[in-house]
Amino acid sequence: MATREYRSSVRARHAEDTRRTIVDAAAALFAEQGYARTSVAAVAAAAGVALNTVYTSVGGKSALVMALSDDGAEDPVAVETVRRIVESDDAGEILRLTAEGTARVRRARWRAVGILLDNRTSDPDVAAAATAATRVVRDRLDRVALRLVEVGGLRPGLDADRVGQVLWFYFGFEAWRTARDLGWDWDEAAGWLADQAAGALLAP
Repeated sequence: MATREYRSSVRARHAEDTRRTIVDAAAALFAEQGYARTSVAAVAAAAGVALNTVYTSVGGKSALVMALSDDGAEDPVAVETVRRIVESDDAGEILRLTAEGTARVRRARWRAVGILLDNRTSDPDVAAAATAATRVVRDRLDRVALRLVEVGGLRPGLDADRVGQVLWFYFGFEAWRTARDLGWDWDEAAGWLADQAAGALLAP
């Protein structure tokens, strides 16, 4: 029994390693030559696997680009950040955790986010993946908003919907892209965005 479980675990790790190699190869090619000009065969060659392995491990091009979104949704840093936020009773700390957590996730997945945002108007598959990624981030920020409302200390008249919108304004994809375009490093951007969000949301 133990031997079968071990072999099953080894196969699962191998399958995940293969999937990771394929998705990373796809991301590199999408970034270098664009989604439209990248073929599944090219992804297979870059990953060093057979063409059929790409289809059985991940799927076709639409599945490959959606995998970029799915991986972001399952990011352990994002999951851990939400857990810490839910446990916090301090609004300022919640905003700091949000800034630091989103900075770490954006930094790790900067290339994937760029692929989705830069190609979303050129292909419906990419648009669907970009929409899915946006929905995940907005849902997480809406959870942060609910926690902020529960904790209190916000400016008068702010409900959870408006707080979620403000969080998206300061911690959504475009905020980080703008900060990076200005040449700010990740820590600098995180600190500034946290301060601005605090000024917009917290009572004086």
